[in-house]
Amino acid sequence: MFEDVVEKIKNWYNALPDKKRHVEFITAVLTVPVLLTVLITNLSNINNNKKSEPTPTATPTEKVIIVTTPVSPVPSESPTLTPTIPECKKEVGPVKILTPAESQLVNKDPVCLNISYQVGEYCSVVYSYRIDEGDWSDYTDKQICLYNLEPGPKTLELKVKNSQSDDEVTLIRNFYYKTKDVPTPTLAITSTPQ
Repeated sequence: MFEDVVEKIKNWYNALPDKKRHVEFITAVLTVPVLLTVLITNLSNINNNKKSEPTPTATPTEKVIIVTTPVSPVPSESPTLTPTIPECKKEVGPVKILTPAESQLVNKDPVCLNISYQVGEYCSVVYSYRIDEGDWSDYTDKQICLYNLEPGPKTLELKVKNSQSDDEVTLIRNFYYKTKDVPTPTLAITSTPQ
C-alpha cells in the first residue's frame, strides 16, 4: 500500500510539464503562513511592550518662597582692603648662565644651556642666542640646546629680554667644544714671479 502511494506521487510528479515552476510555486505558497506568523508575533510583542511601559504621571511640585528682609549696612570704622597681587617688574632680573661654565671643555652633543633666572618679582623673559658672531636666533622661552658644533673654542652670546618690555641684557660665555686646542690658521705661501 505504501508503495502504491509513493508510485502515484512519482507518476504525478513526472507528469508535470514544467517541474521547476511548480516546485517554486509550492515553496512560495508554504512560506506565506510562516511570514504571517512572524508578523503577527512581532505585532503582538510590540503591543505587549506598550502595555507594560508605565505611563509617566505628573508629580506635584512644591513652590519654595524665600522671604528676605532688607538689612541696612552697618558702617565699619575701618574699611577692609582687598589684597592686590603686585605687578611684576618690567625689567630683566638677576640672570646668569650656569652651564657651560666659563672656559669649560664640553664633550656632549647637544650642548644644552642651563640658565638661572627666577620669575616672581620680575616678569618672565625670553632668550635669543648666537654662536661665534653668527646670526641671532628667534626669541624663545624654551630650553636652548646647540647641536653638531664644530670642535674648538666657542663664544656664546645670549640676549635675555623681558617679555613685558624692551629691557634686555646680553651675557657672553666662552667655552670649548670637544677640544681645547686652538686651531692655528694655515698660511698659504705663494711665490711671485720675478
